[in-house]
Amino acid sequence: MGYGLKVSCQHTPLLAEVWEPVEGVEVVELGDGVEKPVKCYLLKSDRGYILVDTGYPGTVEKLLPVLSKYRISRIVLTHLHIDHAGGAAAVRKYVNAPLAYHVNEALTLEQALKAGDWIKHLGLDVERGVEIVKAYAKHVPRPDIYAVDGDEMSGWRILHTPGHTPGHVVLMGGEAAVTGDLILHDDTSNVAYVPLYGYRPLTNYLESLVKVAGLQVKYLLPAHGPMFREWRTRVGEIFNHHYQRLEETAKALMMGYGHLVEVARRIRWSKGSFDTLQVFDRWLALLETVSHLEFLREAEYAAQQTNFTYKPSDNPDWEKVKQKLNTIAAGIWRA
Repeated sequence: MGYGLKVSCQHTPLLAEVWEPVEGVEVVELGDGVEKPVKCYLLKSDRGYILVDTGYPGTVEKLLPVLSKYRISRIVLTHLHIDHAGGAAAVRKYVNAPLAYHVNEALTLEQALKAGDWIKHLGLDVERGVEIVKAYAKHVPRPDIYAVDGDEMSGWRILHTPGHTPGHVVLMGGEAAVTGDLILHDDTSNVAYVPLYGYRPLTNYLESLVKVAGLQVKYLLPAHGPMFREWRTRVGEIFNHHYQRLEETAKALMMGYGHLVEVARRIRWSKGSFDTLQVFDRWLALLETVSHLEFLREAEYAAQQTNFTYKPSDNPDWEKVKQKLNTIAAGIWRA
């Protein structure tokens, strides 16, 4: 296919747009009947094509007819959210290719299945959101192999970019990097807390942004929205977003609001106030609130009292928070 050429695969009543934005990369956009369209990528290699992500469970019937035209050598999931991994089981069965994702995604699945053990103590009606996550987690297929940072897959290199999820990965090859949900044009990816040893969600996320900002490629290809030809400006905007959220979190602590839910209620969420959010979005908001509280704790601005309660440290110094952010940003952005 020529660059930019779009074709529709009409093997079923549903249509899937396929085009080649960059040499050696073809895109399948799955958008009918879902709130947020998602892109799956076909990466040309000497052994066929690597499929990156599989869309929602409800869009897999659009994807399979497209895949019948390709020899798929491997399936790689950037992470296990439902819009990226929802079709994984059906796709693996259809193309008979090994499935790969990062080991930290497997560990996150284990934590998701345990989520009800602690969330019930929050005193909020979010159990339904937790049950949705647990039901989905039970049906995610286990990988045939793990995607490991630095590994080469037929000319494409795996980069571990944690933060949106603990095991999020990017694939880099030639002039492009396929970046999943790490960096988006019109949205800021959720940075959810997961209780994995050594995982620091917001710190890791910002470090991953800086890592990808420095890649020697011409294009970043995200899972949602248009591709990037220039992305340092967007990285700076995302740093600004999290700086403002850290300010809101710190202000709540200094006003005496220490419980996780109380803090979340004093953060401005993109979809509205905390108590008006849908159940699943409220669950994500709580997890992101923990990520920001943990960042403040790492910077010695906050201290944890219990699993769900924080307070200002004995010496809450905002300059330390700014210093930590500036160190991570490495000149791309400055507080």
